[in-house]
Amino acid sequence: MRVAAVGDGFFISLWQMAGAEGFRAENDGEVLSTLMKLIKEGGYSVILLPERYVELTREVRLKLIKEGKIEPIFAFVPERGLTKRMGEIMEKAGLAIGVKLEV
Repeated sequence: MRVAAVGDGFFISLWQMAGAEGFRAENDGEVLSTLMKLIKEGGYSVILLPERYVELTREVRLKLIKEGKIEPIFAFVPERGLTKRMGEIMEKAGLAIGVKLEV
């Protein structure tokens, strides 16, 4: 299983120490182009991204789901002060059970 980490230098350095391959991307455009390149090349089971890219990558992730692809798995790493991923999880859970969840 190959794991890729996409983000700024600090983010990828941490994940490289854990065995992931790092791909430096400093802005939204670089993140998207790197992500598309990794998906096109294939071979990565997991792609790690900072939580701030949840919205930016939503279209790409939905496209892969519609195509029936189960890999790569996108793992968003929480960042201090950000709760975007929690909002998305709450939304999906609410849709699954038919109730709007609030914290």
